[in-house]
Amino acid sequence: MKSKEFACIATIVLLAAATARADDYRTYSNDRFGATADVPASWQADPPPENGDGLRFRSPDGKASIIVSGILNVDDDLEEALTGEEQPSEGDTVTYRHRSGKTVTISGMHGDLIYYRKSTLVCGDQIWNSVYLEYPAAEKSKYSDLVARVARSLHFSGSSGQVPDCH
Repeated sequence: MKSKEFACIATIVLLAAATARADDYRTYSNDRFGATADVPASWQADPPPENGDGLRFRSPDGKASIIVSGILNVDDDLEEALTGEEQPSEGDTVTYRHRSGKTVTISGMHGDLIYYRKSTLVCGDQIWNSVYLEYPAAEKSKYSDLVARVARSLHFSGSSGQVPDCH
């Protein structure tokens, strides 16, 4: 096989793989709070909670999960809201914390799991939209691209059933 033919075939294979990766995700959008993010197409959704605040998706092997959700911001002060969102849950150890504008990202360990949470204030600072991922620390390299994709995709859909007059 000539090198030009090999290069052409290799390019086609790489393009097909890239297309397949893009198709391996679907977009979930929460009607109540407008939290929207990409999740792997092969991950199964849990039954929706009665309050409609979001949805948990589980990996096919059951070892990892993604939650896309929203909640009302109950703090009157922006700094207080951002500082509060930076706090870990009970039992969590923070290894990474970043704030940019009205977005807070924290990551760390919860037992033998890595967690990653990205939250953004939207709708005139009335709503927190978030993605929360958990996965085995022993499989960190397996999930790094997925975490980046899901985090990058988080956005506000532009409407909220909870706060009809978002601005």
